[in-house]
Amino acid sequence: MKGYRAGLVLEIVGISYAQLDYWAKIGFIKPSIKSSGKESRRLYSFADLVRLNAAKSLLDSGVSLQKIRKSLNYLKRHEPEIKEPLSELKLLTNGKSIFTLTNDPKKVMDVLNKRQLVWSIAIDKISQKTKSEIKKIGKKQASDKLN
Repeated sequence: MKGYRAGLVLEIVGISYAQLDYWAKIGFIKPSIKSSGKESRRLYSFADLVRLNAAKSLLDSGVSLQKIRKSLNYLKRHEPEIKEPLSELKLLTNGKSIFTLTNDPKKVMDVLNKRQLVWSIAIDKISQKTKSEIKKIGKKQASDKLN
């Protein structure tokens, strides 16, 4: 398994060494590869990089580290089959909460609000239907004016 050293991880993910070190110390995202030999170097796997990038993306979207950790803890407690939510799930955010897709593509779970389900609506389909109705009504009105 290929391991990535901290310097390269910082470049790839775009976080500071202090962030990376803090996240490892608090157990948020720790390097998963144990180095062999006398020197103990932190080596991150590709999956670790995905988790780090997902966390950075959520932070960049305005979600606090506290909310991210709260969401992950909730998922680990209530969805034990999901070992690494940051790399296994499709996460969405509006900057205030974190949502994840469920098995039903029309349902999205608000992870911060204790599994509250949010209905997903395809705006494109609604937009197309609205345009179609406008055309239909327009044709009907034009037809009514002729009669």
